[in-house]
Amino acid sequence: MTASEFKKQPRGPYLFDYWRWHKSVPTPLGDFSVELQMLGDDDTNPPDEEMLRRASELVRYAETHGGYILDIVFGYYLLAGESDWLDMADVPRGLTRETVSSQVREDRTLVVSRHLDWDEPYDSGIHVVPLWDEEHALSLDFRDGQIVSANGDPFRLEEGVFRCQ
Repeated sequence: MTASEFKKQPRGPYLFDYWRWHKSVPTPLGDFSVELQMLGDDDTNPPDEEMLRRASELVRYAETHGGYILDIVFGYYLLAGESDWLDMADVPRGLTRETVSSQVREDRTLVVSRHLDWDEPYDSGIHVVPLWDEEHALSLDFRDGQIVSANGDPFRLEEGVFRCQ
């Protein structure tokens, strides 16, 4: 993966620069785009080697662990089914692991962010927006070759159901 494979995107409503990879990453949940985001104040520099290294690691993970990402999303759906979230969002009940992706927005993204003004300037994550929770989405924090938290909190899959720890 090289910087030349990424194209700078128009800012539009965003307050930061971001670059998108020219390929998508197929997974059992659907295709993911890959974005490199410059979130620090006035960071208009192109992607650096650390961002590219992290993006490559995320792509490899999604390609080899896409089933686990799908399990997490399906577990999150099962959690929503324990309350009235699905009904409020007009999402059908009774979806299976194989059909839950029909209720996930197509803007699935593998993201590496750079915050030059933070103590830890880089982070990596997997972003999915389920239709039953569009406001909060599902942001999976990726570190040391694995998903370590969801929306900032540790979690587990308990009999397939997403549970915060």
